Amino acid sequence: DTDDLTKARMNRRGGLQAITPAEGMELFDAAVVSGRAQLVPAKLDLRSLRTRAVAGGGVPHLLRGLVRAGRQQAHAAGPGETGQALAERLAGLSGAEQAKVLLDLVQAQVAAVLGHGATYRIDADQGLFEVGFDSLTSIELRNRLRDITERKLSPNLVFDYPTAGMLATHLHGLLCGEQAAQPVALSV
Repeated sequence: DTDDLTKARMNRRGGLQAITPAEGMELFDAAVVSGRAQLVPAKLDLRSLRTRAVAGGGVPHLLRGLVRAGRQQAHAAGPGETGQALAERLAGLSGAEQAKVLLDLVQAQVAAVLGHGATYRIDADQGLFEVGFDSLTSIELRNRLRDITERKLSPNLVFDYPTAGMLATHLHGLLCGEQAAQPVALSV
């Protein structure tokens, strides 16, 4: 039946494989014996999920914590770009261009931490905690930005600067001097 083929294809693409009735009964028995209140019996295709994550495809939100490959791929500063290279790149730009490069950097890192594809961009004024950040993802973002900028950044960075725009402005001040820390209006 064509509907069954379509469902099977969609499940494979989503990182799930079909569970046979026998496997289903085994999983049910194991769930009953476990004594846990909530379990999700699923036959995962982690290879498929990793492939999708590396290719920049979306990984179902519920499964993102299982697949780290997508989170490790994005560095908007450029592949292997160091803090020194980023600073040199910013040095040749106007204040508005510097602000745009840093906003793009922050937005790309936010997308990577949340496990989104390379095309995802959070609005500069949208709260990071509104789109799914918590204390752990905040530290992950801080660590990524610290590694790229080669600057010591506060563990409270995302709490102190809770939007991509505020973070970019803060980084602008750190990397380009206090004059640059003044907010720059960007037309998007």
